[in-house]
Amino acid sequence: MTYPAITDIGGTRIRPENGRLVRQPDGAALYVDLHSTGKYGDVLVAARAPIAGGAMLVGAGGAPVPRLEVPGAALLLFRPGGPNVRLSELTRALTPGEVVIVTLVFEKIGHLGVVSVVE
Repeated sequence: MTYPAITDIGGTRIRPENGRLVRQPDGAALYVDLHSTGKYGDVLVAARAPIAGGAMLVGAGGAPVPRLEVPGAALLLFRPGGPNVRLSELTRALTPGEVVIVTLVFEKIGHLGVVSVVE
């Protein structure tokens, strides 16, 4: 018996991989690979982390954006110069090698935790 795949029945599925937090003078930047394997995409509307008082979505041009589209059946790379999440107002210093969970908030799937290693 063959079962249908998520893309066949039309769901939304996003899986984070390779999460990393890069320390910066004014906070940290989250870089991650978002694998959207569902038929339909979603919209990233916010981010949160227990070690930050603020989080901002950044678009491909480096400017703040209110939302980031994640298309269906696609790979979205958060990188320097591309979309990413900037954390500010850190509550403590970050140590290389430690792990921080950054929560991404999507319109459809809700909250998604990204395991991120500090660099």
